Amino acid sequence: MLRLWRLVTGPHPIWSGEGARLFGQRWNPPGLAAIYTGTSFAVCLLEMLVHANRRTPPSAARYVEALVPADVTRENFDAAAHPGWDDPLDPSVAQAFGKAWLEQGRSALLLVPSVLTAGHDLNAVVNPAHPDARRIVVGAERPVGLDPRLFGR
Repeated sequence: MLRLWRLVTGPHPIWSGEGARLFGQRWNPPGLAAIYTGTSFAVCLLEMLVHANRRTPPSAARYVEALVPADVTRENFDAAAHPGWDDPLDPSVAQAFGKAWLEQGRSALLLVPSVLTAGHDLNAVVNPAHPDARRIVVGAERPVGLDPRLFGR
C-alpha cells in the first residue's frame, strides 16, 4: 500500500484536480485535470511553500492522506530519458509527457521526482479520469498547522 499526501490552499475541492485543470501545472496543461500529491507530508509542504509568498502562512491550508492499494496502476517517470523536465522556469518537457500520459490514460498514478529536492523525494500525479483512481482511499480533510518561523519575521 502506498501512502500519499495532498496539501492545498486554494478554494477547489481537495481531491478534484480542478485547480490544475483550470491553470495547468508542471505535469499537465490547462484543460486536463490532475491531482498533485507527494509520498511524504514534508515534500508536500515544500511544494506548497515554494508557491507561497514566503511572508505569511496560507490561512486556509488543508491536507488529506490517501492510501493507494498495491495493485492500482502506476508509471514511473524516467527522468534520464527526458532532459529539461526539471527546468524551474520552463515546464514544457514535463507538461508534454504528462499530457500524453493523461490523454492516453496509461495509469492512475505517475510517480515523478520532486524538482525541489533534486529528485531525492517522489511526487505522484493522480489521473482522476482513470478507473483505478476511484480505488484510492482518501481520508478526512484536516487543517495544516504551520510553524510561523517558516515565514520569517
